Amino acid sequence: MNVGGSSSQEVDLNLAPIIDCFTVLITYLLVTASFLTLAAVDVNVSETGAAPAVTAGQPPMSMMLEIKAGGDITIAVQGGTLTHEIDINVKALQNSSENIEELESRLRELQSKWPAIQDASVTADPTVIYKNIVETIHKVQSIMPKVYISS
Repeated sequence: MNVGGSSSQEVDLNLAPIIDCFTVLITYLLVTASFLTLAAVDVNVSETGAAPAVTAGQPPMSMMLEIKAGGDITIAVQGGTLTHEIDINVKALQNSSENIEELESRLRELQSKWPAIQDASVTADPTVIYKNIVETIHKVQSIMPKVYISS
């Protein structure tokens, strides 16, 4: 007979569902972390540890390409000994696709005129078809050693 009114119940805690939830959560965090990218900065450090050569006074020359929604491409060159930015427009063909041949000839012309330009930055309007962006980047990569995609 139980006199004090205290009855003991056994509590069974099932840990299997909690472990399942944590397993799914950890997997989700690992997968999403693999899609995060950090911006890389080229610091120009040589393998021997010697300081890179610094040119005093003049900013480096840079080239930026902007792909517009209608297929036109604007090439902007700035820096170095230039006192102002130079803009070159490459008009699209009649079917509103990029004029890749004219783009190539303009890039080669700029490369021969300013051999200090070794890289290019490519931006595109949000409505530009991805295939056109890739074709343009591929053509720029055939001329410039480094091509960056910017937003």
